[in-house]
Amino acid sequence: MTHEGMHSFDRAALLAAVLSSLMAGCSQSGTDEGASTTGGAADSGGTSSASGGVAASGGTVGSGGATASGGTAGSGGGVTATGGTAGSSGGPATGGTTDAGGGPSTGGFGANAGTTSAGATTASGGSTGDGGTTTAGGVTGRGGTAGRGGTTGRGGSQVGGSSTGATTGGGGTTTSGGSTGDGGSTGDGGSTGTGGSDVCPSLPTAPASDVITFTTMGGWCWYQDERAVVDAKGGKLVIGSVIGSGNGVGNIQATIYDLAGKTGTTARLGNLSVDDHNAPALMVRPDGKYVAVWATHRSDCNTYYSIYDGSAWAGQKTFDWASQGCPWNNDSTHKITYSNVWYMDGKLFDIARSVDTSPNLLSSSDDGATWSYFGRLTYTPLTGYVAGYYKYWGNNSDRIDFLGTEAHPRDNDNNLWHGYMQGGKIYNSTGAVVDDALAGTRDTSSAKNIDAFTKVFATGSTVGSVKLDHAWNYDIVRYADGTVAILGQGRVVGSSSSDPDKRSFYGRLDGTQWKLTYLAKMGSKLYSSEEDYTGLGALDPDNPHIIYLSTPYDPSTDAMASSGKHEIWEGVTCDDGATWKWAPITQGSSKDNLRPIVPKWDAEHTALLWMRGDYISAQNFPTAVVGVITGP
Repeated sequence: MTHEGMHSFDRAALLAAVLSSLMAGCSQSGTDEGASTTGGAADSGGTSSASGGVAASGGTVGSGGATASGGTAGSGGGVTATGGTAGSSGGPATGGTTDAGGGPSTGGFGANAGTTSAGATTASGGSTGDGGTTTAGGVTGRGGTAGRGGTTGRGGSQVGGSSTGATTGGGGTTTSGGSTGDGGSTGDGGSTGTGGSDVCPSLPTAPASDVITFTTMGGWCWYQDERAVVDAKGGKLVIGSVIGSGNGVGNIQATIYDLAGKTGTTARLGNLSVDDHNAPALMVRPDGKYVAVWATHRSDCNTYYSIYDGSAWAGQKTFDWASQGCPWNNDSTHKITYSNVWYMDGKLFDIARSVDTSPNLLSSSDDGATWSYFGRLTYTPLTGYVAGYYKYWGNNSDRIDFLGTEAHPRDNDNNLWHGYMQGGKIYNSTGAVVDDALAGTRDTSSAKNIDAFTKVFATGSTVGSVKLDHAWNYDIVRYADGTVAILGQGRVVGSSSSDPDKRSFYGRLDGTQWKLTYLAKMGSKLYSSEEDYTGLGALDPDNPHIIYLSTPYDPSTDAMASSGKHEIWEGVTCDDGATWKWAPITQGSSKDNLRPIVPKWDAEHTALLWMRGDYISAQNFPTAVVGVITGP
């Protein structure tokens, strides 16, 4: 890995100036929106609770909430994070003390309730070794401000109204109006409680200056997930990519980055004809091993997979879809594309674009060692290129959500549709059964059209003040409080068909209603044959207040940014996505910054990753995988 100086988000300076306005605009003084909510919901039988920080009658506020504990690791394999008990005078919660110098708390990668990292040190230098082994600068704290679980409680309840004379905890965070529960952070694969506080995080005050290069050549499409996973128990960040140019072009690869040692190694999993669609999806198994699953861009009938046993990746194995009729529709191009890997009901699933170019599922009862055909998600009549594009999000316990289109936006005036799989059935957004048999069939007569599910975006809708059509999907996350959020885009109605004016939007499901918010201009097409390719965006799966966009425009003004390149922007909302404030993560770049992703971690840590370089086409992309890691 390489680094570019010190990455410091000075939230402490900003927090003192804006705390009162944030609390006024984003929180309530009596009970929070999610008062008395539980903390991070546990996957695979794990439970967690956050009792919420209760203001003392004398007005003293505890800094971390009373006994807020993290969710037990889900089936993805993780570590339990424990918040600890707040001191009566607002001191730092136990589970790792904060020293006078602001050093990081002990206790591994779990959440530390109310503790701060005041200027965590950065490892010096960082050299790139031959063959993909790299070292990098250290992970920095956010400028000495409280971790995500310290300032903002995320699963606890706030009760008892406002208190006076609130004391400052040892990490420098002052709370008022009742203490905030720590927020049940989770191990890898678990869910994070998000309903207990309306307090929003502050935006970074400067662009990131410590950008880690995880691999000098690599990239991905955006319809395979997860492209990166955090192994919290093992202290690793695992990143999948494919080399798009130069030496090793077409190599399918996995980078394992050691979070404590700040070093990483990149291994070759296989080699296919170069295409960003070939990037692998990853999963951390309950036993701590890793699974990688990938496929070609409709070049053959195989799903490929490999398992990392803690020391090496096994040779690739294949599942041959010829047994299910591949290729389909008497068309030699209707073969396998994409992999999306999630646990559900004790099995590992891979969702691929396969039978009739619709999404179908493979399942594994042995954590990815062997696979078999499971069933079909939808059947949508083929329009042009494919029968729809799908994004997925799973809790790795009992449910997988999806966000789909009817076709490619070049071929169809798409809407966006949402549903979810649970207990062998498929539901719409409100919990009504749409298909009562997910397993066992690829028959088109029994599967449902995507339009049987809940319409999130209707083509021709006005979002903000802009009328949009031809939608496409970026990302979807379901948070533990039941809120579902999505990111997508549409073309401005009437704009050029050869290079349409593309705008991004955010959607939020709260109960039974979807609400959409305009975000930003997304810029010209990335290359000639894909009119709708943009820099895309990502939701933060551990913080419903934060999103990221890649665009050459400043989302605050929709004016072109000074560099003219795609920059990464962080957006923060204080009102459930109705409005957003923005700050640049990158600025003045000489290369484009594209396709950000944020793997699930916990309430105090974030890994924001993206592609940096020249994106020429899906078969030619001399880009590096870079990113920033924040947290105590």
